[in-house]
Amino acid sequence: MKIVSKMALAIALGGMAVAAPTYAAKKEDKPAAAAAKATPAVQKAAYDAQKAADAGDFPTALTNYATAKAAIVSDDDKMMVGQVGYHIYQKNKDRKLYMEAITLMIDSGKAKGDVLPQLYEIQGQLLAVENKDNAGAAAAFQKAYDAGASADEIVPLLVESYALAGETSKSLAALNAAIAKQTAAGKPIPTEWYQKGVQIGYRPKASPAEMPAINAQLIDLAQKWVAADPQAHNWNTALRVYEEKSTIDNDTRLDVMRLLKAAGALEGAYDYREYAEEAYLRFPNEAMQVLQEGASKNLLNLTTKGDASDIMGIVKGKVAADKASLVAADKSARAAANGKAALSTADAFVGYGDYAKAIDLYKVALAKGGVDAGLTNLHLGWAQALSGDTAGAKTTFAAITGPRKTLADFWIIHLDHPTTPNAPKPAAG
Repeated sequence: MKIVSKMALAIALGGMAVAAPTYAAKKEDKPAAAAAKATPAVQKAAYDAQKAADAGDFPTALTNYATAKAAIVSDDDKMMVGQVGYHIYQKNKDRKLYMEAITLMIDSGKAKGDVLPQLYEIQGQLLAVENKDNAGAAAAFQKAYDAGASADEIVPLLVESYALAGETSKSLAALNAAIAKQTAAGKPIPTEWYQKGVQIGYRPKASPAEMPAINAQLIDLAQKWVAADPQAHNWNTALRVYEEKSTIDNDTRLDVMRLLKAAGALEGAYDYREYAEEAYLRFPNEAMQVLQEGASKNLLNLTTKGDASDIMGIVKGKVAADKASLVAADKSARAAANGKAALSTADAFVGYGDYAKAIDLYKVALAKGGVDAGLTNLHLGWAQALSGDTAGAKTTFAAITGPRKTLADFWIIHLDHPTTPNAPKPAAG
């Protein structure tokens, strides 16, 4: 963390930290006017320290500064000594003196307006860089934020400090709180906030007992991220985070791939192969379509052995018979005692693009029972979304509870915030 130069602080504190004891303070010199309230002993020693510093005589300046500090009896004294310490620091760049001066001005309670958040921010930076005290830095940055510091500047520092201190949950909580505050105020959220939060939550410094709460915060942040910035790459990252940080079964893993495809967020040969491998044994046409899409983007080679050609050869040989079997499967599913056959047959119909037949069969499955209602409704919403029935799909997804709710919520976000193309990467150099 680099300590930011605070030119505004120097201006706010004034070019002259302390007025000469024998002269009246000018009306426009606010720091000097405030300083005049200090006790005479402090005022004299502080003035002598400042004068020596201006002359480049730092040993004398520091001696008088120490005298002024020893004579402190009031908050006004603290403010004056802090001001003169800051003045000396501007000349000799003594970081220890800098920290002391900043702390004195904060502790005085006399720093007002824009000065106080700047003081807290500098204190946080010094604690992090000089003292390696990330927890203390986070506390200072929080105070800076609460005192009105610019969110764009202070929130990344706050979040990073908590994370470096091993307080991952506090880091994500602080970030989510800042996002909520910005949103309530109608202010945009920098996309870097989401990226930073996902990075922190993905590789946390935390005990195993903390991980469930951290994972929940991370997934919540990932959902906010793709709602705010639904680029294809962001979708891919967010759903991979969900997949890795959740306890999911093979059916849900395939459903993640289905949402990635619907969102146009499959990336690279690995994604296309994984989807095909998850689908080809049960849904050959769905797998074949995925492979063909990957090949159309020059990500897969369907003719060279060792790439995706083996899977393609299997599914191509199964599609005709599989499709021909659907008429009988449909009839059998409707006559079955439970909805299991209707569910699997409906899934197959989606793979062939017959969404109307699939939607009807999903409803048959739910009516007959004997199926996972959350899974069946998730697939019903999937078919409705692909058919163009966005309102119906959102209603179905919104009704899902239990372990599949999170993925259903991702679907709703996708329907409300259509995927946008990836932003071009910055030019190198």
